[in-house]
Amino acid sequence: MNEKLMAEKNKILEMVTGSHLYGTSTPESDADFVGIFMPDEEYVLGFRKCEEVDFSIISKDASGKNTKEALDRKLYEFRKYISLAKQNNPNILEMLFVNEENIIFINDFGKELLSIKHLFPYKGLKERFVGYAMSQKHKAIIKKDNYFNLISGLDYLSRFNDDKYIVEVTMDNCPPFITTCHNEEHNCKFVCIGDLNITPSKTIKVVKKMIQDRLDKVGNREELLLKYGVDTKFLSHLIRLLFEGIELLKTGEIVFPLKERNILMDIRSGKWETSRIFDFSYELEKEIDSIVDESKLPSSPNYDEIEKFTMTKLRNWILK
Repeated sequence: MNEKLMAEKNKILEMVTGSHLYGTSTPESDADFVGIFMPDEEYVLGFRKCEEVDFSIISKDASGKNTKEALDRKLYEFRKYISLAKQNNPNILEMLFVNEENIIFINDFGKELLSIKHLFPYKGLKERFVGYAMSQKHKAIIKKDNYFNLISGLDYLSRFNDDKYIVEVTMDNCPPFITTCHNEEHNCKFVCIGDLNITPSKTIKVVKKMIQDRLDKVGNREELLLKYGVDTKFLSHLIRLLFEGIELLKTGEIVFPLKERNILMDIRSGKWETSRIFDFSYELEKEIDSIVDESKLPSSPNYDEIEKFTMTKLRNWILK
């Protein structure tokens, strides 16, 4: 059977996620969808494997913004979802606490999964949520000058053979957006493009991919970057993840929409100075550190109960 058909036929839960779940959506916000499906018998007892099915449709206009045809939708196979939830993956864990308004499909299997949400959160979520938050911070801080230098650098390097080394095209008559710097600690020289420090031995092909990967982190939010100097959407995610981590450690749950949604929307709309956001995130990090030991969450997920639940649901699904 076509795996997309299987995922649709065997769906047990689907919800709206992202800003609509957090309570930070605007009239222009796209709806993102995520869900869970049960595997057919041959995917449980046989050799076939399907961990997720992506229904997303990429459609952007000339400015890089999503068109009406764009769709962000993914369904996870039941066991894959359970595995990620046990790890307290923030994007996965929050699905267990979805509010009724954002559930667009649920059956008895989905309801039973949501009923055991308390088995998953554990103290180790602190590292996961802080780690994800810091990745959002890193994505946000590409500066205007760095952005334009990366664009110019990519255009410049496209003139050369991919097999050449970066050092070969930056030794003489180097354009102003490409510089060199010396690392005293490692006693070596780097080629600097934007906020990337590149070892001279890398090929043009590798460097172009490095630059493109860095630019992709800006995505279609170039307008935010150029207006505020940082990507404020990433900064709102930075603070959101820290809020969620604190709430889970304190209560064992996340309540949606988030009670801090007004703060997140102010950050997203550029009402907070970047320095204030970073200071606030530092205070939230300190709060997480201070409460983790006193948290009533267990030191690990309830593996035995989760495994028992998973096996029972798979058996019931196949035999139904």
